[in-house]
Amino acid sequence: MAKVLTVALVVIMLVVGFGVGLISSPFLLAQSSSSTDTVWANIQKTGVIRVGTDPTWPPYQLIDNQTGKIVGFEVDLADACAAKLGLTIDWQSVAFDNIILSVQQGQLDMGVSGFSVTPERLDQVSFTIPHSTTEGQIVMLKSVADAKHITTVTSLAELKSLGITVGVQSGNVEQTELQDAGVPIATWSDSAAPFQDMVSANPSVQAVYAETPITTSWIATFQSEGKSATVIYSHPYYPVAFLTAKGSHTLLDKMDGALAQLIYDGTVDQLKAKWHA
Repeated sequence: MAKVLTVALVVIMLVVGFGVGLISSPFLLAQSSSSTDTVWANIQKTGVIRVGTDPTWPPYQLIDNQTGKIVGFEVDLADACAAKLGLTIDWQSVAFDNIILSVQQGQLDMGVSGFSVTPERLDQVSFTIPHSTTEGQIVMLKSVADAKHITTVTSLAELKSLGITVGVQSGNVEQTELQDAGVPIATWSDSAAPFQDMVSANPSVQAVYAETPITTSWIATFQSEGKSATVIYSHPYYPVAFLTAKGSHTLLDKMDGALAQLIYDGTVDQLKAKWHA
């Protein structure tokens, strides 16, 4: 009899333990979140999303010379997402390498500035679903490339052996890549300055490292000015997305939903065609 009772108790304990496991498992049952998205709560009160961007990254972001307003592919796309949510965006011009910190500190709700989704940044902030994928490219004036007998290079490290100084925007992933490869660099806080320096009368750099479609945009601009630029190095790059603070889970979910709809209905493709992005 004692043996039967012992077996029965073991069976009961196993059943109870299994039930507790089900309840506590994050994979089997939805978990309630005790955290409150204060960013989304404030957005609901104001009806406005505060977004930081560096408007020197055409065609993603730039200043309209006639209106003085921030325009571009990502600007239109983020505005369309906000409209889906019944919200508007307060666009704020912020230096690129200050945007993530401003989002983390709550001075901005979101960052929209051609941000590459990298493992390092994922430790700092959260990203929406990507809206684009790009290529990393080294751009050089064709006259300089011809003078140095360069058609293409196969790696960033090769630029070091060729004695080429490369311009790059500070805070970009490209800056880290160039430094890791030991390439001499010059940095600027905005993305336009390296390209402008490269084609100036007394350039401090012979090439610029950036991503498509920004490189494509500058090559077209140079061509319109009678200057020929060429791509000497190109490789697949990170996807591009909007970013939020780590705790802004509701804002992130809402933006993901809006983006998914705009991808599905063709709006994203239409905006890419409009801005050559």
